[in-house]
Amino acid sequence: MILGALAAMAQTKVKRPLAHSSIGHVGYICTGFSCGTIEGIQSLLIGIFIYASMTIDAFSIVPALRQTRVKYIADLGALAKTNPISAMTFSITMFSYAGIPPLAGFCSKFYLFFAALGCGAYFLAPVGVVTSVIGRWTTGKLP
Repeated sequence: MILGALAAMAQTKVKRPLAHSSIGHVGYICTGFSCGTIEGIQSLLIGIFIYASMTIDAFSIVPALRQTRVKYIADLGALAKTNPISAMTFSITMFSYAGIPPLAGFCSKFYLFFAALGCGAYFLAPVGVVTSVIGRWTTGKLP
């Protein structure tokens, strides 16, 4: 989680923060797996489903960005003018990646952290919250 959040901060291209975010999300999902309880497995399955949906959505928009010659994060401002629907969809997906309530990414992280606290993994939940805040800054640069 920590590696994914910190590595994504230094990126300037659109695809790379998504790749580093994937590293962080695997850490979140491993949090549910490490519990070994029913709640942990349930939160893990919910997290995988939500994360897969967000990833499919984000990486389906990236080819549309390439057509509009958007390669760097700084170029994303022009996307709202050229393709507002893709810009809105990409923004909502990035906010969900960041875990902004009431989006699906928030629900996923909430269930995972709640399961971690329930199984006694008191170190993983705060680390997850801190890396989620760092990830919010990173994905906040994207939309």
